[in-house]
Amino acid sequence: MECDSVKLLAVRGSPFLIGLVLLGAPLRAAPTVIDGNLPPGVKSCAGCHADAAAQWRSSAHRFSSFNNPYYRISVEEFRSERGAAASKFCAGCHEPVLLASGAVDRPIAEASPEAQAGLVCLVCHSIDGLPDLSGNGGYHAHVSTVPLEPPGHGARLRPALLGDPKLCGSCHKVGLGPEITHDRWLRGQDDYDAWQASAAAGNGAGAVWRAPPSRCQDCHMPLEAALLGDAAAKNGKIRSHRFLGANAALPAARADADHLSRTRQFLEGAVSLDGFWGEAPGELLVVMRNRRVGHRFPGGTMDSNEVWLEAEAFDAAGAAIARSDAHPVRAQPVDGEGRPLERRDPQHTRGVAFDTSLSPADPQAVRFAVPADATRVVARLRYRKFSLAYAKRACAKVPRAERQRCEDVPVVEIAQVEVDRKEDAEPGWERLVDRGLALAASLADSASAAQPFLERARALAPARPEPLLGLARLYVRLGQTDEAVAMARAAARLAPEHPAAAFLEATALERAYRHAAARPAAERLLALLPEDRAALALVARVRGVVGDATGALAAADRLISIDPELEDGLYQRTLALADLGRAAEADVARARYLDHRVATEIDLALREKWRSHRSPDAPDESIPLHVHTLKRLP
Repeated sequence: MECDSVKLLAVRGSPFLIGLVLLGAPLRAAPTVIDGNLPPGVKSCAGCHADAAAQWRSSAHRFSSFNNPYYRISVEEFRSERGAAASKFCAGCHEPVLLASGAVDRPIAEASPEAQAGLVCLVCHSIDGLPDLSGNGGYHAHVSTVPLEPPGHGARLRPALLGDPKLCGSCHKVGLGPEITHDRWLRGQDDYDAWQASAAAGNGAGAVWRAPPSRCQDCHMPLEAALLGDAAAKNGKIRSHRFLGANAALPAARADADHLSRTRQFLEGAVSLDGFWGEAPGELLVVMRNRRVGHRFPGGTMDSNEVWLEAEAFDAAGAAIARSDAHPVRAQPVDGEGRPLERRDPQHTRGVAFDTSLSPADPQAVRFAVPADATRVVARLRYRKFSLAYAKRACAKVPRAERQRCEDVPVVEIAQVEVDRKEDAEPGWERLVDRGLALAASLADSASAAQPFLERARALAPARPEPLLGLARLYVRLGQTDEAVAMARAAARLAPEHPAAAFLEATALERAYRHAAARPAAERLLALLPEDRAALALVARVRGVVGDATGALAAADRLISIDPELEDGLYQRTLALADLGRAAEADVARARYLDHRVATEIDLALREKWRSHRSPDAPDESIPLHVHTLKRLP
């Protein structure tokens, strides 16, 4: 943001620099979670845009700063440890008003209008450029007087980026640099890249299941009736400014029953559950599939989100007889000693012990060991935005009358499945493909358990490419190159435009060091998905190995333009420059690659430390398809 421009225009006293300099009537000083008053400036917008302002008033964007106790406790601890200036890392997205005014560099008066403003209208509606796609609040906001009359009003407030997911990525993508961790660069929360890399964005080279692509705005800003006569309404509707997501804590704390209800509806059914009795006696396989979330589920700050799968067994009389411990569905960051982080303190992150979050495409399975006398099992996937311990800390400064609401973070049931001992009729081919894909993601020595289910799906749906692609993926996993290529090519004959066929063929050949044979499939894949990072990385590798360094560099450069911090792109660029004899540039590229390299050896060491802090009989969440044993109830 152009802070100098903000200060200059503030001196001019323009009454329409409403969001970033907060001119106008003062906001009531009440630093509590329930303060939903409109800040100065937003009030001015609300005069013509009543629906947008009313919707925003309930949103998490409204409560992004010190008016949000769950955020406040985190940033206060960050500032106390790293200093006020370092908290600009947070402020660009959470406190743009404080950042623009320079107040973030000083002790912050939490009751001030600036600290209570949240993410106001003129921030998003002024972003007209991004220097790159690194996130961390790296946007350019053009701050200038807002004309009141058309067409100047719309031209000023609707920059081209407003409908582009890249705008969302400027804040919903975080990199933790050494200035934050005091150690190495690490990826923080990142919903943008997870979306951009997936079939939800029209990419997702390896995705077996594909659906029409959608933008962030399509899900989080759907069209909604403009009941208050918003001036921007077309055909009676505007893009919703509720920005619905997964934060049920804020509306519950504020007693906003309407927004809480909408959040529950938004979450329910986002993931599906399916259940199958396993091959071993007493084994139940529960398959989760991310159906509606265009990025990983859960998204956002996965370290603070509590999402878990649990199972409960019942006997023939209907009495509950056993219950599992919780299988977490999330990422678990750890500190340098492998201790799980529980305080929303990214400055202490040194690695991730496990990541069981769900991709936008691939099913994932969990095994449960069920007592022999159980006749029915019910599995539930549940979501809580914050742990109760974190909420208790965060809400300590909230007025007593509101504190209980703040601490009682709601639990939302995302999905439920009931499985009886009496096996149903033959599962449909789609369920069999899901089961097969989930099993194929197991450790290589047990992935072959997927084959019978994928073969059955193939027999049931001979005209569908998905069972063949599932088999191709399994064969890639097992290192059976010729079988993988045969299945991928068979799928391509049924669906020539399905990118996974080309991806799996090229991947199988490339992993077998048959690079020249892999190149045609890789180039075909890139033609289908020119913005896909997996396709570009594959093409860069293959081109480089077969001697086309110029082509490899072009693919690597394109990859880095999509994600400037992607390890594979930085590495391929380093190799291509060296092959071209551009040594000085290669050295610079290599340094940047080393800065962003995923240090597997460090992660493995941290995982071992993390295991030392667990109970010896606890399931190891870092191992795919580990078993959770249902324990007898007293």
